[in-house]
Amino acid sequence: MTIVARNAFPVTQYRVIFGDTDAGGIVYHPRYLELAERGRNEIMRHLGLDVGHLFAKENYGLALRSCEMKFHTPALFDDLLTIQSSLGKLKAASSTWITKIKRGPVEICTVTAEIICMDRIKHQPALFPAHVMAAFQAADTIKTNPVAEVTS
Repeated sequence: MTIVARNAFPVTQYRVIFGDTDAGGIVYHPRYLELAERGRNEIMRHLGLDVGHLFAKENYGLALRSCEMKFHTPALFDDLLTIQSSLGKLKAASSTWITKIKRGPVEICTVTAEIICMDRIKHQPALFPAHVMAAFQAADTIKTNPVAEVTS
């Protein structure tokens, strides 16, 4: 089963600190992947999912399988960034998330990440637990601003 969602989720804000940057005040490129992770985690919290409980008590992990980052312009020290993630595709054991990181209206970076569900005991991919799948499916009904499909 594949669900293609086109709804945006709540926006997360993040102020760039000096530790996020190089000596010239430009954000290190790996930080964008971390910001996308923050955005996804906030969405899961918004959907009522406790990622920590999923990991510690249910022995499931959400692992990055693949990622594409498209850099538009650099973020700088003290920028206030908005992180807007959306669920692009949902399958039984994986999901694709699209995150747009912006400074005001200016696009900084677009991150497209495939996240898989992992059984932490067996160390292999697993189907999403029923409550996680239900929360992700319910996300398709959230009515907020639509996100345009990401194209290269």
